[in-house]
Order: sequence, then structure tokens, then C-alpha cells
Amino acid sequence: MSSPPARSWALVTLAFAVFVAAAPVWISVGAIAAVVATIKATLGARGGEASGDGTRVGADADDAGKEPTAMPVAKTTEKTTKRTSAIGITSAAPSEPVALTGSAAMLAKMRKSAAVTGETRDARAGEATTASSSAAAETGSGDSSIRAFILHGGEAAGQIAKDLAVEAERDHGTPVRVLKMDDFRDMEYDSAPCVAIFVVETVENAQPAEAAGSCVRFFNRKRKEGTNGDMLKDKLFFAVLGLGDTNLLLDRQTTTAKDCNQSAQTLDSALAALGGTRIVDRGEANDAIGLDEDVIPWSKQMFPKFVETNKSLEATKSAKLCFLYGSQTGNAAEICKNLAAEAGEKGYPVEVCAMNEVEPGDVLKPGAVITFVVSSTGDGDAPDNCDTFFTRLKRKAKKEKGQGGIGVQYSVLGLGDQNYSAFMAVPRMFTQIMEDLGAKAFAKRAECDDTLGLYEQVDAWTNAYWARLESARVKSHKLRIGETVEGDVAVAAPEAQVKEIEVPKKQSIEGVPPLPICRCEVEWMPKTTEVDACPVKHGPDSDGAYTVTSPYMASISKRELLTSPTSDRRVLHLEFDLGSSAISYKPGDSIGVIPQNDKSLVQGIVARLGLEADAVFTLKWKKGDNDEHATHPLPHVRTPCTVESAFTNFIDVTGCPRKSLLRFLAEHCTNAEEKDALLHLSSRGGRSDYEAQIRSQSPTLLTLLARFPSCAPPLAELLDSLSPLAPRLYSITCSPEVAPTNPSVAFSVVKFEAPNGEDRRGVATNWLDALSESAQVPVYIKPSLKFGLPEDTAAPIIMIGPGTGVAPFRGFLQARRAKAKKGEKLSEAILFFGCRRRDEDFLYEQDWQSFVDDGSLTKFVCAFSRETSEKVYVQHKIQEHATEVARLISEGAYIMVCGDGAHMAKDVHATLIRVITDAGVVPDQKTAETLLMDYTKSGRYVRDIWS
Repeated sequence: MSSPPARSWALVTLAFAVFVAAAPVWISVGAIAAVVATIKATLGARGGEASGDGTRVGADADDAGKEPTAMPVAKTTEKTTKRTSAIGITSAAPSEPVALTGSAAMLAKMRKSAAVTGETRDARAGEATTASSSAAAETGSGDSSIRAFILHGGEAAGQIAKDLAVEAERDHGTPVRVLKMDDFRDMEYDSAPCVAIFVVETVENAQPAEAAGSCVRFFNRKRKEGTNGDMLKDKLFFAVLGLGDTNLLLDRQTTTAKDCNQSAQTLDSALAALGGTRIVDRGEANDAIGLDEDVIPWSKQMFPKFVETNKSLEATKSAKLCFLYGSQTGNAAEICKNLAAEAGEKGYPVEVCAMNEVEPGDVLKPGAVITFVVSSTGDGDAPDNCDTFFTRLKRKAKKEKGQGGIGVQYSVLGLGDQNYSAFMAVPRMFTQIMEDLGAKAFAKRAECDDTLGLYEQVDAWTNAYWARLESARVKSHKLRIGETVEGDVAVAAPEAQVKEIEVPKKQSIEGVPPLPICRCEVEWMPKTTEVDACPVKHGPDSDGAYTVTSPYMASISKRELLTSPTSDRRVLHLEFDLGSSAISYKPGDSIGVIPQNDKSLVQGIVARLGLEADAVFTLKWKKGDNDEHATHPLPHVRTPCTVESAFTNFIDVTGCPRKSLLRFLAEHCTNAEEKDALLHLSSRGGRSDYEAQIRSQSPTLLTLLARFPSCAPPLAELLDSLSPLAPRLYSITCSPEVAPTNPSVAFSVVKFEAPNGEDRRGVATNWLDALSESAQVPVYIKPSLKFGLPEDTAAPIIMIGPGTGVAPFRGFLQARRAKAKKGEKLSEAILFFGCRRRDEDFLYEQDWQSFVDDGSLTKFVCAFSRETSEKVYVQHKIQEHATEVARLISEGAYIMVCGDGAHMAKDVHATLIRVITDAGVVPDQKTAETLLMDYTKSGRYVRDIWS
């Protein structure tokens, strides 16, 4: 039977409970607290606060092995405070402070520390917050960009979690999302890494609190399955705080926090076993001796690690994946932009630009994830829009070998054409340089051959690329904060472990590509704004050289028609006056010409877009999209300029429309049928229709816009979606010994009828043909690394150049003549040339005869393809002279081929294989292939070809 004090306390407690339940909401918390104080004072006068077994409340509750009787009062007071605060009643202070123990004391201490009782002021922001507003912050939604969480399971755990959240934001500047542990899936750790604090209570029978049960059981079950060792790897960074009470244990002899926190122990070990990263050792608190004894010291230890981890995750989240391209014809640029756009749709922040727009040192930083998309040109040269970057990257590799790329992950997607002798030279060099710098490949280099279907090979490569990119991105945040990442980052994570953001697919259209990224916008300016009279920036660069970005303005000193006036072919010989520029060149080099688009075509485009030709604009970064590396959006568009100037000087409006352009135009069609048609043509499912309707017909921009009249594309996005107007390269037809300041070129003026019946004209050749001799042309010299007159004058030379492909050999022979005049002995030289008819297009006929006459050329062989009923080409003439050709090759001859790469170069190569095999120079065709490959590597078999 209970003692009299115990019976009195029970009756008073019952009466008080009835009073609280019946009290109107307007009764203040202070009044209730005063009642509690009066009751306690009355009971205390009878012999002190007592429990049923005579133990005084306020002494160590563990002595009795029972929950302190003050605890229910504290909890009731807390709940009443919440109810009252919710309607805005201010709590009055009790007349006498009531001593609290256990979790109530700990919570009170934390509230005092965090200043969450009543109204507080954030010292940094100067904004008032309240305890009730902090409590309201618990939500499973909130700002999804926040990747820091505090999860709780249990009543006391809930309040501690909220108090920790307030402290995190106010004292550490780290906003967090507070969730119940049962809502743990709302962390979405598969989508993006996160850091989480789990505050979990253990209740009777060593079980987790009800609100924590499903979370603890889920992770523990996954651990027991034993098949998810990497389930949380690089995804969840965690700490566990356990709350227990030894008074709830059946064995009352055990009194440590470790003995009453089984749920926290189970969760902590399960998270670690599943690959999660523990940021601080597990905290364990015992309510029987006071939670504050362990929670407050643990939180002080936890917060620095919590904040540091969250900052590293924020850095990873904000760090852009870098997509850099080097593109001569536009293929690499389009593919790179498509990859970046798809990455953007998958939720990654991205940066995409030509390599020359950035500095190697700006992008090669620990944690960087870079994708290079690059092609080779000519003799294995880097494309014009990445040559500067490539040169500086090589210098960096020499100065910082093994160091300059530490912590950088990269991949290389190479584009090329196996008809060229320097196939994949630049992509392979990029790989080697990055390895020399100490960077690591996260995906194997792709080598996509245009002759085998470029885009099909790219698609096949990207299937595995995305999984590897995700693996690299997850590792990058460790690299950014200087952590060591073990293992080879080039090993791809299994695709099943990569959760990509699902992108809704367009209805009934298979494989629609992502919308290209545009980061700039137009800013219109007054028409009175001064613009450069010459739209092309010209003059020597900082090194005193004239290049594609700083050309020389040359005048035309001579123009000569090389074909018959009655021929349907028009081949021109042009000489440029380089004046006193001190520009030098050598036989085999090319002249780069920066052309302009046809004026009538440009006027049609401007009118179709509904723009004013003389309207002046500049380009600027979109708000929030200011690129940290590139200095100017669309650097190939030199602004301020007029609309007409932009389409005349900077943009390709005649090239075959790429799928990315069609996808962009679809977005700006108001007619649904037109939009679907463009989406279909841009999709994987529409590949055959794209080939038939777009690639084979190659419509101009104006033709395309006329076909889809509802399309109204914005100017900035249109300029970004179109390729830059590329320079045209022409072989120099003379030697500096003959024309030191007047290099000349020969070219066919291109005119043809497209399959759709449209008359088409070559951009640069027709522009040059129409220029007056007083006009100035932006030009620069493009040196040839391999295609040139051999220094070894004793080695024979076999030159093969039908049509305008013969042009550089004129310069070779002029140089040989100059050497002979100096007394040098010349080796044998044979030239194979081809044209239609002797009286129609026999280019430089008199020159060849004079070279033979003075010994500069040993033999000249010409194939006339249309003088007889049977067509004869250069490969046929090579076969006719097989014995002589085989002899020269066996003597180590240099073989130089120039001209069409689509057909002629392949036919000539096959004929050479046959000739040296049949003549017994080598035993079989396989050995002949090996011989020519060795010749290619040593520079004895060089081809300057184009498709």
C-alpha cells in the first residue's frame, strides 16, 4: 500500500490533470506553472518532494531505478507551451523556477543555449525567429537544394533535432531540413549526396521509437542481405546520436549509455556497412543521468564536421562539369553541346565552350571533371578554335609533369576520318598530355570514324559514358577538399547504381535530343552606336603573328582564269599582296581566307526573322549564367555589330543543318505539326528522314525557315545554335623564291543544283570571284607540318594531284628549280595529273612543260577523263607506269597525294598496294599495307586531301 505522501501526490496529480484538460486556452502558461509551484511547495512542506518509495525527486533518480516523477510535469508543460504559443499568447514567467531533471533539464539547457525560448534575433541577418517557427520548420519538403538533414525518431529526439537545426543555421550558417526518420527516403541520396544527423531513441525491449522503426529496420535489413556494400558509398555522410534510458532496462545493474542505445548502435553499424561515410563517432546519451551530459559535448564535436562536409557537398553541387570542344567543321562542337545539354537535363550544372575560350590553368583544378570532344585536321593539327589551348596545355605538361592535373578526371571523344594519314592524332595527343599532367581518365577514349557513321558511334560510346560520368562526379567532391581517392577512377561504376533524373519523352517521337543550352542574350543598342568599319579583327597578335583570329588584310594583285571560257567549270588563279607584313611561307603551306556570306541570302534571312538589318546589338551573359572562364559569350560574334553584319561575317547560314539546330527550331514553332516534324527530324527515330530530307539536300537556313513558317527563333539562341563561319584553306601554288610577298592559290568556283532543285553556291569561292582587285581579304598562313617539299634532295618524289589538287606541286617544282640554280643535284620526280580535257581544264599546262624542260620535273603524266569513251583517271596512269612507280618506292621515294579524299585518294592507295605487291617489292598485300603505314609514320607517304 502506498504511503500518505504518495497518495496525496497521486490525488493532486489527478486533480491537476483534470484542471489542465478543462482549462480554457486563454489561461496563461504562467498561471499553470504557478499552480505547479504551489502544489510542490505544499508537498515539500510535508517532508519534501517524494516518490512512492520515499526517494526525493531532485536526488539521483538512478538510486531508485525509476523514471523521475518530475518528468511528466515537464512534458505536460512543454506541450501546453506549444499549444498556447501557436495562437500568439506570451508565456509569463513562473513565480518560482521549478528544478528539472533528465531530458527535461537537457532540453531546457539546449533551449537556453540556442536562445529559442521566446523571441530571438539572428545577429547576422537581423531577423527575428521564434521557437514556434523553428518547430514549424520540420517538413519533408522544403528547399530541395538543401542537402543537409537532421532526422529524428522519438519525442525527445524530435525536440533535440529541431534545436540542433536552429543552432546549425544561426551559429554555423548551415540551413538544414528536419525530417522524421520514417521519412528518410525524402533525402533522395541516390539523386545527390547528402549529410544527415540521425537522432534516434531506444525504448522498451531495446526497440527503436515508433517514429524511427521503419528507418532502422530498412537499413539493417539491407545490411543483412549482404549485396549492397556500396549502396550508400559517396552518397550518404552521416552521424548518429542515440537517446536511451537505463531505467527501461530489465537488468537494472547496467547503467551506462551504451547499454540503453541499441537502436542507435544498429543504425550506425548498418549505415557504415552499406558504404555510408561516418563523419563523427556515434553519440550516446542516458536519460537516467541527464541527456545533457552527453548530447551537448557530442554536438560541439559534431558541428564542425557537419558544416565542413556540407560545404564540400555544396562545392561539388555547384562545380560545373566542363565540356570543351575543338571543332573545324562543326561536328565536334555540335556533339559536345549535345552532351552538355543532356547533362543539364540530368540535373548537372555544366559549362560548354570552345577550348580557346578558356585557359588550361583555369579548368585543370582538383575535382574538375572535363570532357574533351576534339577532331584532327590536315596533318594532325588541332582545330582553329582549340589550337591555342592545345599549345598551352602541352607547355603546362612540360613544366608541371605529373603535377598539373592531379585531382582532374577527364574523357576524350575523338572525331576523325580514316582517309587522313593523321587519323586521331589530336585526340590521342590530348590523352597523352592529360596523363602526363597526372590526370585520370574516367572513360576510355572514343575514336569515331566519319566513314563508318560518326553519330552512330558517338551514341554507342555515350551509352556507357553517363554511368562513368556520374561515378567521376561523385568522386570529385573528395578531390576538391583534398581527400585521397583510392582506386582507378577510370573504372566505371555499374550502371544499375546510377540513378538518372528521368526526363519526360516527347509523345510518340523516339529519341528526341535535349534542348541545346544557350547562356547568352541580346542587348539592343541605339543605331547610332559606333561599330567597326571592318567587322573582322585584324593585325598581328601579341606575338607579332597573323592568325585566324588576327588575319592580315591583303589586296588581290592578280586574277587569272585557268579554264576555258566555254567550260562549265571555272577555276581561278588569285595572287594576294602581303605588302610589308613580313609574312613568310613555304611550299606545302595553305592560305586561310575568312569569307563573307552572300548578301542577298543574308538579306532574305534578316527579313524572314522580322529584324532590321541595321539594328545594333551586343551579347551578354544571361543572369545567373555568367561563365567563370569564358570572357565573352559567343566570341566568334564580334559585337557590337548590326544584325546584317552578324549573319554576313560570323555565322554559317549555308552548311547542312545539324540535328541540334532542328531541335532548337522546334522549340520555337507555334504550329504543332511543324514542331513535331522538326522534333522527328532531330530524333534518333527520324534518322532515315533526316538523311533523305536534310543531309542529302543540305538546305540553307533561309530554305529551312521558309519550310517552317511558324518558327520564330530568338536572335541570341539562333546565333548560338548555328556554327561559326569557318575560314577556307587553299594550297599555295608558288614558292617564296618566285613570289616572296605574293602567294597565289587556285580554286574551282563552286556552283551546283541541290537535289531539291535549289541553286547552290560555294561561300568563299563565289565571294572571291566577285571581289574587285582593290578589295581587301582577311588572310593568314596555315603552315603544313608534313605536306611539304622533302629536305632530302636525293630521295625520289612521286606527286599525285588531279584537278586543283595539283596546285601545291607547282610550288614544289619552283622550289626545286631554285635549288638546281644554286647547284644542288635533284632527285627523280614524277607528277601524275588529271583533268577532263586538254582544251578545257588543263591547269598550268605551260608550267609543267617548262619544269620538264629544265629538269626540275623528270616526268609529267596526265589522265584526261573525258577525251575518250572510256574514262581515265590518275590511278589508271599509275597502273600504266607500275614498274617505274614500284622502283621509285623501293628506292625510298616520297609519295605526295593532294585532292579529293572521298574517292581519288582511296583509289590511288589501292593502286599503290597493288603495284608494289605485283612488282615483288613486298610479298603480299598485307605487307604492302604495313609498308605504306610505315611510310606514313616516317613522313614518306603524305596526303593533303579533302572530302
